[in-house]
Amino acid sequence: MGTKSFEIKHLHSGGIITNYNCPSQCRHCLYKSGPRRDKRYLDPQTAETILARSAALNCRSVHIGGGEPLLNPPALQNILEIARNAGISIEYVETNSAWFRDQAEARLILESLRAVGLQTLLISISPMHNEFIPFARTKGLMALCQQMNIAVFPWISEFVADLNRFAAERPHALQEYESVFGRKYRERILKRYWIHLGGRALDTFRPALPGQSIDTILNTAGSCAADLGNTSHFHIDLYGNFIPGLCAGLAIAVQDLGQPLKPDIYPIITLLANVGVKGLFEMASRDYGFETPKKEYINKCDLCTDIRHHLVNQDFPSKELRPTEFYTLP
Repeated sequence: MGTKSFEIKHLHSGGIITNYNCPSQCRHCLYKSGPRRDKRYLDPQTAETILARSAALNCRSVHIGGGEPLLNPPALQNILEIARNAGISIEYVETNSAWFRDQAEARLILESLRAVGLQTLLISISPMHNEFIPFARTKGLMALCQQMNIAVFPWISEFVADLNRFAAERPHALQEYESVFGRKYRERILKRYWIHLGGRALDTFRPALPGQSIDTILNTAGSCAADLGNTSHFHIDLYGNFIPGLCAGLAIAVQDLGQPLKPDIYPIITLLANVGVKGLFEMASRDYGFETPKKEYINKCDLCTDIRHHLVNQDFPSKELRPTEFYTLP
């Protein structure tokens, strides 16, 4: 293993994951949020720690995401108040509109959140969301925001025309979209929509992407330090886990940010930063019996995820592989 310590020195723009619980189980979800995940929500003390550490590392604004943050509006209201007291502005709150039932109830919720700083809702719009959420709810929430002068960040509006081809009152499976728009619809989604290939997205889009042999990946993939250290769109979750480089399932305790990580506490991240996935592959094969179940992978991240799943099943002695539900639930 390389001995050079890895360090997250500064935070730029990022988000706080308030919960992993979600009424949906979207096929592209990086963090594998869903209805079977822990129903815990970010508590005030942890929020204060996260936001104080973020501010100390030069972060001045964050977005709020999940899971679905609006499953618990009073708790979300507390988070917005804590952020305001910490001097950190909220860029937007993400929502998939699953909670929207009628305008009267939703108006009360949004008024309480606006009172503590909510200005913009990022409202998810995609065929993957529509598998669980009727588009009528999404459109109803957007209409209400317009009435209340709450800004809407539609992510992404390009899919509105696609969703409008179907009845708005019920969800529609991705296969319905493929039957209407063609069998390569799933492949074309990746050209229209920024999706980080991790979590469930790996299984969803693997059939639509060319594979690479393990030897090719191991011989061409170098250090992951640049990826792990990219804080232009970081996330910190409700357990106080900083997720390096959008590598879902990897965790750095928020209190360890801003200082060199100890290799004995963070052996996987240290190895990836110094050597890359080749070093992780060799360690897992040598010490933990990893035998790859696939002949090809999309990329090094796909292979890394497979290795980490194996290490969790082997009770790898590190707290880096968190939360464990990422590895144990579909």
